[in-house]
Amino acid sequence: MKDMRLEKKFIYQNGDTTYKSFLINGMFKKIYPNRKINSVYFDCENLKNVWDNINGFGKRIKIRLRWYNQLLNKEVFLEEKKKINLMTVKNVKSLGVFKDILELKKFVKKNLSHEKLILNKHLNLSEVLTVSYDREYYQDVSKKLRVTIDKNIEIYKNIELKPIKIEKHIVEIKYHPKNSMFCNNFVLKNKLNNRNQKYSKYVNSFIELNDSGIL
Repeated sequence: MKDMRLEKKFIYQNGDTTYKSFLINGMFKKIYPNRKINSVYFDCENLKNVWDNINGFGKRIKIRLRWYNQLLNKEVFLEEKKKINLMTVKNVKSLGVFKDILELKKFVKKNLSHEKLILNKHLNLSEVLTVSYDREYYQDVSKKLRVTIDKNIEIYKNIELKPIKIEKHIVEIKYHPKNSMFCNNFVLKNKLNNRNQKYSKYVNSFIELNDSGIL
């Protein structure tokens, strides 16, 4: 499955919920129940993907495993997220259902690093870190804009260890490139009083773990 879109991200400190006025003014409706997202990020031996992101290269990728809520007989997805200048392209492949994290780790060790599960080529990948957070989902009346709100962000070098907490809320607007003008006008009209900025959970988690001496 392939998804192509543009994204605008707005960062708020915990306790600052002024973005809720934007949701009310824009008449956004909740489209899915809240759920916890769990992402395990993988990278090459020289951490090329994270450094490409930090250096702001126009073409860069992230590779991750993702599942929702607790991993008890849940489906797990392998995702490749490409950034080509401002455009985001996401390829998603189901790896099947896993009864727990131990079964998933055994599968990853055996299959992920060298098998052609994604990109149609061999990759030599290793696990770098895990990010978990709670997500809310909204959509505007025209169905041209989707908004997600991520909070209670926790990062792990190893998911069995105590996490580092990120005291931020990430508000993200996702839309098709043809709706760029609509999105810009909508943000101004409905007074989202913040500047959109670059924010990668993988990169910022890497920096946090690195600064803490864990990586």
